Amino acid sequence: MLFWRCAETKKKNEVKVVAEILRVAAKGSNEVEIMDRCKLDSMSVENYLSALAELSLLTVDDSDEMYYRTTEKGLEFLNTYHRLRWLLLGKDNDFLLMRLLEQMKKKEHHPFYVS
Repeated sequence: MLFWRCAETKKKNEVKVVAEILRVAAKGSNEVEIMDRCKLDSMSVENYLSALAELSLLTVDDSDEMYYRTTEKGLEFLNTYHRLRWLLLGKDNDFLLMRLLEQMKKKEHHPFYVS
């Protein structure tokens, strides 16, 4: 099992990097797009993408080009991450994520509870 350290990774903590990658891949992205939008080097992106796929937070479609998409479990992670940020910092400006989470809620038959 993989454990995430909250150590700094080039001025970003790893949980924040994971949230950024999952947000970029929410509608589907290739590795280069994720690397550019998250401002990561190729080695870091490869490490994060393989770990997130292993944790079932991302799916990989390797038909022509490696294409990554955030899973429902990954969206739940983002939802929890942003709720915690809101509780701790009192703000959350990720409007794309909030729209995706609202769409996900409409598809659910029962609410998601954190215990």
